[in-house]
Amino acid sequence: MKLTTVSAPRGSSFEDARMTLSDVEAALEKGTVIFNAAGAHIPKLASATLACTDATFLPCAVNMYITVAGKRTSAPPHTDRQDVVVVQTQGKKSWKVFSPPDPSLRPGVDMFARGKVDDSLPLQTLEDGSIGSKLLLDVTLNPGDVLFVPAGYPHTTDTVNDLEPGKPDTVSIHLTFNFETIVWYLDFLNLRRFALQKAGVQDTFLGQFGEKASPYIGIVNTIPQSLREELFQHLPLGLLEDGRDDLVEITTSELIRISQLVDPITFHKIPMNIWKDTVLKVRETAIKLLEIHRDMYIAAMEEGRQRKIETNMISHLSKDVQSRARQWTPERIQRLNVFRVKKFYDAVDEALSALTAWCSAQDHTTRDDSWQYTSSLKVGDKVEADLGGAFFPATITKANGERYDVRFFDGDAMSGLERSMIKLITPPKVEIIPNKSMALSSMKEQKKKKK
Repeated sequence: MKLTTVSAPRGSSFEDARMTLSDVEAALEKGTVIFNAAGAHIPKLASATLACTDATFLPCAVNMYITVAGKRTSAPPHTDRQDVVVVQTQGKKSWKVFSPPDPSLRPGVDMFARGKVDDSLPLQTLEDGSIGSKLLLDVTLNPGDVLFVPAGYPHTTDTVNDLEPGKPDTVSIHLTFNFETIVWYLDFLNLRRFALQKAGVQDTFLGQFGEKASPYIGIVNTIPQSLREELFQHLPLGLLEDGRDDLVEITTSELIRISQLVDPITFHKIPMNIWKDTVLKVRETAIKLLEIHRDMYIAAMEEGRQRKIETNMISHLSKDVQSRARQWTPERIQRLNVFRVKKFYDAVDEALSALTAWCSAQDHTTRDDSWQYTSSLKVGDKVEADLGGAFFPATITKANGERYDVRFFDGDAMSGLERSMIKLITPPKVEIIPNKSMALSSMKEQKKKKK
């Protein structure tokens, strides 16, 4: 799916830089016109966007899509990063929605950005099942109809059905309410990634090293589907609400469980306190983003009210006087959405930069390595023992209460060392507690074997 701007500045003045109605009309002849983040820019949509945000406790956005009737392809097949609720407000639009393609067939492609930029996602490959997709829905939306499309589900649209004999063509308009969990890193894949970065541990299993690389490409697309789905699942709804310490604990436990399932070796390199610290930091960042979005929509609503007041104040004046009163003064220009919204997006960038800085600040002195000095030891354990102020590789040869004998790598031995003088190398095994879906799957397998 290729996107381009509707208009370009025609000069250096403010008026020359503005998009006009004729620009939009010309763009509609070529395809669909998209107003991204319309809820932040258009006051009349701000209240609906704020309601979406408040209802879910997620940073949400609303886009507006406009397509003329008779377009055989108003949006070619593609996937999105957002779970969206589509509300048809005018005209008709037909939708085909498919199940996600098998990502293992193209592991180097982001499954949440299929059909975009340089990726090709032909409709035929979706319909013939050659990439693992199935048609789930083929429907035409009328005004007032609502459709839910999860993130990663390919879909394509047209407005052919909006052409009715004897009736004037109707422009199709719909709103998409975006629930942006993936956009703001609110899934377990990103939590694990951030925890590894914070601990300074390379992800040798999934190979996700670069901060700017998409975490949804590469090896992660080749692991078993059940494990990938665990990683890609959204964090619990309500995590960003005040006083939800219970969800913090649940999220941390899930993160630990899933991370150990993904790669036990990498998991054991992460100090236990890092897992919860990461959940708390991502939650703190997301709450900040939530507040920024709320303030942005409230500011748009306030602008709408201010415009209404100004209009009412001059409504009794002549048209010439009204025209002069509406002139673009510097004060009015600064209130326009292009300037009003920017400061909020700058705040978003600042919050995300702070999260990146936190992940990069690998303060190893804060690591919870207490298991290395407190876990029980047994004969044969590989350890490092304190030999004159420095730790060297050794093996436990005798355990007597809280005193231990060790033999160093060079054959030397020491007796009666206190536990604090011995550092365990291999973390103790952590029991994996299967979740409900895993338990059910296991039960089904056992029943099959009995049959």
